[in-house]
Amino acid sequence: MSEPMKNTNKILLILLITILLVSLSISAAAAQEQPIVRAILFWSPTCGHCEYVITEVIQPLYTQYGNQILILGISTASQVGSELFISTVEETGFPMEQAGVPFLVIGDQVMIGSGQIPEELPGLVAESLKGDGIAWPPFPAIQEFLLTQGFVSVDGQDITPTPMPATQATEGSAPTQAATQMAEQSNSPELAAAQTPEPTPTEQPDPEPMLVVTDDPPPDTLWETLVFRFNHDRTANTIAVGVLLFLIGVVVYIAVHFMRASVLKTWPEWVLPVLLVIGLAIAGYLASVEVSGNEAVCGPVGDCNAVQQSKYATLFGFLPVAVFGIIGYLVIGATWLIGKKSSGRLQFYAKLAMFLTALFGLLFFIYLTFLEPFVIGATCAWCITSAILMAVINLFTLPIVLEAWAELDEDDQGQAEYQKID
Repeated sequence: MSEPMKNTNKILLILLITILLVSLSISAAAAQEQPIVRAILFWSPTCGHCEYVITEVIQPLYTQYGNQILILGISTASQVGSELFISTVEETGFPMEQAGVPFLVIGDQVMIGSGQIPEELPGLVAESLKGDGIAWPPFPAIQEFLLTQGFVSVDGQDITPTPMPATQATEGSAPTQAATQMAEQSNSPELAAAQTPEPTPTEQPDPEPMLVVTDDPPPDTLWETLVFRFNHDRTANTIAVGVLLFLIGVVVYIAVHFMRASVLKTWPEWVLPVLLVIGLAIAGYLASVEVSGNEAVCGPVGDCNAVQQSKYATLFGFLPVAVFGIIGYLVIGATWLIGKKSSGRLQFYAKLAMFLTALFGLLFFIYLTFLEPFVIGATCAWCITSAILMAVINLFTLPIVLEAWAELDEDDQGQAEYQKID
């Protein structure tokens, strides 16, 4: 082979190696700069809709796209999370009375509930990953929080942490402000309140679908837990406690008059139908919210959606509490009508059934009203209004059943006297 031919072959070989190295470099750079979709999810540990969104929507997306999905979960059960949630809702312009969890902020968009998020998020993620991805939401409150948590730099550049599995915290462990992840084996969105461990060369676990930030230490005692939940919304929860004391007072009032066998003045008959219509309207509205998964329209105080989306909004895992309330109101109305149209023993038993149904409803509302400030950490204005209605219904039925009881005793005594004469 001639010398010029050898030189040509060397040049071609060098060019081929150079092209190969450049191609590999470009591929590596492209892999490192793959688009990422970032989002903030506000959620609550007692929210069944949140659990559904996390397990049925976010986890499948993460399985599909891996590290190209980064969702920061912030619990509204914490003081910091609650304050950030309120600030974010205000900055996004979303109506505060309709705000509830799950509340997803992705880019400058807001998605809410277990209906809208599953319907819109997968398509938005797929479309965004074809382009440049989605940066952290631009709202000031979120940006400031991301800065304090180390997710963005001072100049606003994203600092994407490498997701690593979280270690379950031991009881009494110190609080952390680091990004942590949901426990892998948990079926519910519980916080894994432990710092992210350093990666080891021999262990390369799969990343989890969302990072979770917690700032509040876990309560150590029952009392601390109650106070922790109550402080989530002091104004609304204080109102709930006041209503709770009123309900308990009505129960005590009923017990005292039963023990004394009092005879009380009866109320006008039109009062009960009016109370039942109002109660049915409230229960019907809340039932439609619970069944459809839509957001409830709340007043200026409280968080109806947090209550309606909690696991306590259903009985036995399938029966919405509001539907149970509808049944209760209907039974009270039916037994009242039977008591008016019948006589004798049937009338007495109808009035007794009306009273006992109302009393059961009152006791059940005491249970629910306790849950709101001390377990759920949120108060529903619709619910406490319905509780007050049930208390007034009990005050209406009390004179009726006491009078029926007295009449029954008189009849029994009359029959006894008649038998003696015979």
